[in-house]
Amino acid sequence: MKEELSKAYIGMIAGAAGLTLGSWSQDYDCMDVTLSSIVDYSPHRCAPKIDVQLKCTGQTSVVQDDHIAWSLAVRTVEKMSKLNRSNPMLLCVLVTAADYWDWLHHDQEGLLAKSHMYWLWGHQMPPAMMGQETQTVHLPDTNRVTPESILTLMKEASEWQPQIL
Repeated sequence: MKEELSKAYIGMIAGAAGLTLGSWSQDYDCMDVTLSSIVDYSPHRCAPKIDVQLKCTGQTSVVQDDHIAWSLAVRTVEKMSKLNRSNPMLLCVLVTAADYWDWLHHDQEGLLAKSHMYWLWGHQMPPAMMGQETQTVHLPDTNRVTPESILTLMKEASEWQPQIL
């Protein structure tokens, strides 16, 4: 259920920002969804894309003073941080209530999602430590996914230059 909530959440944000959200039938290569724009960011890319790995939790233990601490498999960190990807990768973690009855509130005024989503570029993740199976990454509290922030990220994605290794 949490996977569906995270997809719905980013879908609402993408729609509010005028972006398209493409879903993958399988979590292939650490990608759950792809965000797409139709904007021409000349002289940079036209119609940039961002591949997104989605996570969702109801555990308040991941919430620290100024960041979200999220543990990932080293294999995932290695795939997400590759600099030769055709599209940049984004990790998005949705923090919500532990009890699914508290995830959403609906009344006559509309729908309220009692959740926050945070982001971190894959290429900003620290290198994986040798011999470890998992690595904790830190998503700053200021990196909240909003329609405004997702448009800024899309502009950054238009400037993405894969590095040939």
